[in-house]
Amino acid sequence: MTIDTSGEWWVGTAADDIREYLRAYEAEGYPVHETRMCRCGCGSDEFAVEADQDEGCAMRICVRCAAAHPICDSAEYWDEAEPERWECTECGSTTCNVGVGFSLYEPEEGNKPDVRWISVGLRCTGCGTLGSFVDWKVGYGPSYQLLDQV
Repeated sequence: MTIDTSGEWWVGTAADDIREYLRAYEAEGYPVHETRMCRCGCGSDEFAVEADQDEGCAMRICVRCAAAHPICDSAEYWDEAEPERWECTECGSTTCNVGVGFSLYEPEEGNKPDVRWISVGLRCTGCGTLGSFVDWKVGYGPSYQLLDQV
């Protein structure tokens, strides 16, 4: 895993580079405390992504089996969404690896922390360009379970 930061866009050589990118990205200034990488039940880690920044939701669609997976709590907001499909700004590909970064609140004693902010990180499988297509605030708790819903 190596990230090239010398150009206009950060470029990663492996899907796990999304983790480092999200830690540096810090959407809205919130540090990323945890990351989870996305993998389909069929074993693929390559997806098309649709998202709506206004509604705060995203869907990953497996390029191997076409299964659609809402990211975290996105299913709750999807009916109101007007999603846009991600396309790489560098090469135009629509296939990417997906990782999700979580900014967490300080936990209350004896409890798991709640999620403050979700950032969806992508790595183009065509050229390696890294980016974040959508991020959103989580305004409820308990919400730690979202870490298992990527």
